[in-house]
Amino acid sequence: MLRTLSFTIAAGIAVAASTQSTELENTLEATALRTQFEVGSNTANSKFGLQLSTDLESWQDYILDFDSDGQNWFFATDAPLSVVEENALSNGNWEFVCELILSGSNFLRLVRLEGPFSADPSVTEETANLLKNLHRIGWDPNRYAFGQEFPLSFNSTDNIGSDDIDQSESKDVVGDHPGVHGSDFLYMIDQPWHEDLHKAAAVRAYESGAIVTFDYHWPGKYGGSYQAHEEDDTLLDYVVRGDDSRGDVTWFYESLDRILAIINEDLRFPIVFRPFHEMDGAWFWWGSQMQGGAETYRAAYRLLVEYMRERTDYVLFCWSPDVALQDFEQFYPGDDYVDMIGRDIYNMTESGRPISKLTEIIAFAEERGKVAALTETGYTLGGSFETADPDWWTTHILDPIAEDPEAGKIAWVLTWINAQWSGPYIPNSDSPQAAKDDFIKFYEAEETLFQADVSNLNVYSSPPED
Repeated sequence: MLRTLSFTIAAGIAVAASTQSTELENTLEATALRTQFEVGSNTANSKFGLQLSTDLESWQDYILDFDSDGQNWFFATDAPLSVVEENALSNGNWEFVCELILSGSNFLRLVRLEGPFSADPSVTEETANLLKNLHRIGWDPNRYAFGQEFPLSFNSTDNIGSDDIDQSESKDVVGDHPGVHGSDFLYMIDQPWHEDLHKAAAVRAYESGAIVTFDYHWPGKYGGSYQAHEEDDTLLDYVVRGDDSRGDVTWFYESLDRILAIINEDLRFPIVFRPFHEMDGAWFWWGSQMQGGAETYRAAYRLLVEYMRERTDYVLFCWSPDVALQDFEQFYPGDDYVDMIGRDIYNMTESGRPISKLTEIIAFAEERGKVAALTETGYTLGGSFETADPDWWTTHILDPIAEDPEAGKIAWVLTWINAQWSGPYIPNSDSPQAAKDDFIKFYEAEETLFQADVSNLNVYSSPPED
């Protein structure tokens, strides 16, 4: 027996509404339910969805997404619901019929759900909570987390990694670790002398309540390096065309499988992954000089996200250009493939790198309902900032961000590695006192969040109601 019910929801529901529902229907007698809805458009931070319940107390969300290319509505995750009919209306709304296969008692309501919405709708609860809390931090203009790449497993006296993952040069100077732990899959694949150390450091950061983010300086198939290379520059063009005549497609997915094994087997906690970063420069094999240019880049990024979100539920995806090109937008893969938007800006406030480069990416993110971050920064003008510019952290980061009402709308600021072969980007215990004093001032500022502060926010738990 098929029971058909019809009701509508007004298109003018406020974007900020948390729940707007129709009447509830108990469908005990039917084996299938077909219901007709009228809806307006989804926005970046607000989407229509259907909620199901068997007891009127606990409800399961099923988000409705719209495919602008195919001009059709669909459910973002596996659901016992399907869209069986749809029509565009003259008023700009859509009318569609949804079918529910029933088992026992079911209650159904149409709601307006508030974001943020993950690029992978099936992420774990902790991962979804992390995204919500990144928005909570990011849209507060008066605070942001401080991060560093490999803070627990490299230091200025090490060449291959420090064995003491409870130590960091940040803690040596200010008494606390960074609130964001940066890592790189490059150091966890085919690096038997220290890959376990870096994995353990990432786990320790998560267990301590820090945010963990990964990039990947992905070694190319032909040149064996992440740098631009004549043959590696053609890799992604072959991949997106599905041309495996050279084995490039196989290599691409096998490489992703190795990353996925680390995420799913060694880590097993939420991370923010920043693949194919600084694509608007020409120094990586996935950069602007690659065969196929921005079109190939966008397609490759989408392939990566589609492949990974089918195989893990722990990942949020961050897209982060450099400041190399004015028209960085051409590389943007689309809202459905991105959770965060960052920018790498070294030598902040120097020539060609004004604070407006940061506020530009914040505005770009805000238009799309994404949270922004300063995903890499630091002093690289020659020599050491400790003597060349000892007040760097306050004069180039803290003060300029505080003085601009938009610049503080970021989830974090992350700097690079302190090691024998890198940096220093922050002072260590042996640095000149002026550099240490300035970094202590940066740490003590109300705006900056180090590990203890981030841990107190419980970023893997549901954020409190405002």
